[in-house]
Amino acid sequence: SVGPVKYITGSLIAFSGIECCESFLASLMSKCVPSALAVGTFNSGLLATLVGTSGRAVGDLFITAMGLISIRHLLNLLIIPGLGLVLFSMFLLRRNYKSLAV
Repeated sequence: SVGPVKYITGSLIAFSGIECCESFLASLMSKCVPSALAVGTFNSGLLATLVGTSGRAVGDLFITAMGLISIRHLLNLLIIPGLGLVLFSMFLLRRNYKSLAV
C-alpha cells in the first residue's frame, strides 16, 4: 500500500517526465514540418497541441469506460487493449517506414 505522500510525489514525477518528453518531441517535430504548416494560426504547434489534448481526452474516456465495466479488473482491461494498440502501431510503422522517414 502506498501512502498519499508517495502517491502524490510519484504522480508529480511521472507527469513532469511526460511533459518534458512532449515538449522535446514537439521541438523536434517543428524542425521537420513543411514550411506551409509553419505559417498562420493553424500551424504545426497548434495541431500538435490539439492532437495531444484529444489523445488525453480519449484516453480518459477509455479509462472511465473500463472502470465502469469492472474496477476490480481495471489493470487487465487497460493493459491488454493497450498492448494490442502498441503492437498494431509497430506493425503500421514497420509497414510504412519508408514513407515516414525524414
